[in-house]
Amino acid sequence: MSHPGKRPKRAVSLAAIYPLYSIEQNKLILKDGRVALGFELQGAEMEKWSEPEYDLLNATFSGALKILPCGTVAQKTDIYYDHPYREQVADKPYFQRKNAGYFLDRLMLFHKSYLFISFPAERLLKTNSLNTLLAGLGKSMLQDPFANIDTRMGQAETIGSEFASSLQTLPDIRLHRLPGEALAGLYTQYFNLAFDHSPDGFVRGITNHLSGLSVGEKKVRIASLKGQGAAVHPCLKNGYGVLSPFIYPLTSGLPFPHMLSQHILIEDTEKRLKTLDTERKINNSLSFLSTQDNELKSVELDAFTAGIRANNKRLVSMNLSVTLFEASDKLLKGYLDQTVSAFRELTGAECMIESYDAASIFFANAPGNGYQLPDRWLLMPADYAACYANFTTSYQPDKTGEFLCDRFRNPLLVNLFNTSLNNQNCLTIGPSGSGKSYTMGSFITQRYERGARQIIIDVGGTYKNVMESLVGLDAYFEYDIIHPLSFNPFLLDKQEGRYQVSGDKINFLTALLAILWKGAGSKTPLTPAERAILLRIIPAYYAYLNEHTGHEHTGHEHTGHEHTGHEHTGELPSLKGFYQYLKRMDEEKKGQEAYRQQMQFFNLPQFLIVLSPFVEGTYEHVLNASREMDISDYPLVCFDMARIKSDPTLYPLISMLITELALDQIRKYPGVIKYLYMDEAWSMLSDSMGDWVESMYRTIRKNNGSMCIITQGIDEITHSPVGAAILANASTQIILNHTDKNQVAKVAKQLGFTTHEVDKIHSMRKGTDYRELFIKQGDISKVYCLEVCPHLDAVLSSKPMERNYLRELTRRYEGNISFAVNQYVEDRGLKKGIFAQEASTDQERSEHQERSEHQERSEHQERSSDQEGFVHE
Repeated sequence: MSHPGKRPKRAVSLAAIYPLYSIEQNKLILKDGRVALGFELQGAEMEKWSEPEYDLLNATFSGALKILPCGTVAQKTDIYYDHPYREQVADKPYFQRKNAGYFLDRLMLFHKSYLFISFPAERLLKTNSLNTLLAGLGKSMLQDPFANIDTRMGQAETIGSEFASSLQTLPDIRLHRLPGEALAGLYTQYFNLAFDHSPDGFVRGITNHLSGLSVGEKKVRIASLKGQGAAVHPCLKNGYGVLSPFIYPLTSGLPFPHMLSQHILIEDTEKRLKTLDTERKINNSLSFLSTQDNELKSVELDAFTAGIRANNKRLVSMNLSVTLFEASDKLLKGYLDQTVSAFRELTGAECMIESYDAASIFFANAPGNGYQLPDRWLLMPADYAACYANFTTSYQPDKTGEFLCDRFRNPLLVNLFNTSLNNQNCLTIGPSGSGKSYTMGSFITQRYERGARQIIIDVGGTYKNVMESLVGLDAYFEYDIIHPLSFNPFLLDKQEGRYQVSGDKINFLTALLAILWKGAGSKTPLTPAERAILLRIIPAYYAYLNEHTGHEHTGHEHTGHEHTGHEHTGELPSLKGFYQYLKRMDEEKKGQEAYRQQMQFFNLPQFLIVLSPFVEGTYEHVLNASREMDISDYPLVCFDMARIKSDPTLYPLISMLITELALDQIRKYPGVIKYLYMDEAWSMLSDSMGDWVESMYRTIRKNNGSMCIITQGIDEITHSPVGAAILANASTQIILNHTDKNQVAKVAKQLGFTTHEVDKIHSMRKGTDYRELFIKQGDISKVYCLEVCPHLDAVLSSKPMERNYLRELTRRYEGNISFAVNQYVEDRGLKKGIFAQEASTDQERSEHQERSEHQERSEHQERSSDQEGFVHE
């Protein structure tokens, strides 16, 4: 290392000024005789805590400081370093490859947090700029700094462990003791300012300048806290409007590499109070010479010492500094300006840009070496010092899940199929224009490429582009009267030659018959007696089939998109067969008194009249197919109900049949993750289907599946008879951007969101190439950023012109979606095709805006001249 002075620059070896003497028993032995323990700290994820958690942190941390003996230094170090995004793309599906390429080399800001406790030598020597180890070239001012080192090492172990244990009582806080190898590695990283890898030794020279220092090619500037702001608090709202640590502006709020170092020196409180008392008495005794500033200082000292004694607080000295390191002078200047502004955000705190003492502070900020700081200490109560500590960190990625970004647009995986929750169901709420279909389309594409099975029930063609791009339109079913789909909800596979109807199937058929009889959303749903009779008649019908049929029968009818189903023997179960069974049963039993007594509560003639259009009338084809519809060939299927939404008879019926068909697929593949999406189609769920809805949720949960309800507003859910069941069975909630605060208030009330969570919802932003979304899973809520590569954006775009252009390209490339998307992205980048028109429109809009602004300025100048002339007159 070289350093300036009046004499010519001279170089000294790092060993001469290196603060570390040795590492023994997983402890740092420093050259000034201090013994230090190191911990890697895992904090709470950013924006997770609300005010009570921050208050608890402040009380716990300041209380833990009381454990430490006088002269101990608690050093909290937060290191923020960047590293380019990397992902292996070999053998990955198309959109995953394109996404990885899009984010490749994006600099991501990583965070590591450490806590060091350094215990004093037997003799304490107060440090200043002249007697630090650096100033003395590593030579301790103490005659024997290592006196009784074994005893002190034992004491350090005991007290340090107790200190760490007290902090780990806090929620989400974990401390991991650093072993000797990790301590040595951290020192190597620190003195190379290289935290994204482990350098082989000290490979960067350190040069001291008048304005700072350099470590290799990196220039280093340090800003130290000079004076506190108007007040300190455990937490404040950050720039997004969400509660964060008081010190947040100096943490991830600075989006570039830096180190935040906080040192807390434990003082002898009584001794320092006596010193302050003496200072106050001297001020008072010279009152005839004192200025107003002296008098104010005397009053402040009196109040300060009285408050410390009255509340039994502990006094500490604190140092806080931010170390910036960057090779580019221009970037470094910008970083320094932002850092100075960030200090001011701490309720007006002041900082000092270090020059002559930068090297001393840099060495003192080394792990465990905080006692070597020159005179940069601020005396304060321990609970004030605790406010300056950062115990939060960035979002932690999951091992699998959906590809999203955090608030700083760092890519990460988010597991939305979280098996640790009560269920894996999801409720998504997003008003028109909030990007609901764009968001869900991104999830659907990712899940498709991961091999999940997905079924979409939609109203209005929302996912047609995604379906066409991923699997083609063979798996896209648009139900209409001209080309109807045919179902047979009564059809079962025989087990050991017999029909064995399950409780879930009985509940489904009961709900289906209730819709046929009473209508969806009927104000006169099934009575308990009617329900009980249906629950008895349905299994009796299958028992009848088992008893009276036995010859082989293989259906041969094929309607719509049906696939070859299973073979069945004897008379096939069907609504027509059930209808005929009821007529025969009534004819046979109507003379029996017990039967008449029971059936007085069930209007069978009316029931049969209502069923007749589905047996031999207009809708005969709907419920009497000879084969079950098979969609197992398609891992991704969409049913679009838009063309029958206005039909009050068919819409709820077909929606329910398709949902049951989806549940059959879910049962068929128990080992594969499955998703069933209901976008608006859920609204057909009526009061008469309450039991079936509950059964549907049970089926999903038991069979490794997720039900995803998608809607525009919470009112649509709460006004539904089955809304309570939907809300109770959705452990994951996704809230998209709401511009109406009243709607956010309604959402919060119905879903039980706290004020802290509402602040997060209000904090969401939207840019030209990204949008933020609020996701709550169980008790954990976060704001994420959805940003996709241009190739996926081509598929997800909801602009008609862009969707049609992609379809045109797909036809040009004979259905090869990869070729079509590649051409689409190229044309967009070169502003060709439809994008040439967009560029021209944008230019015209820009020129029009410039003309308007010019005209406005001219008019403003004319008005100003007129006003000026009027004044002169």
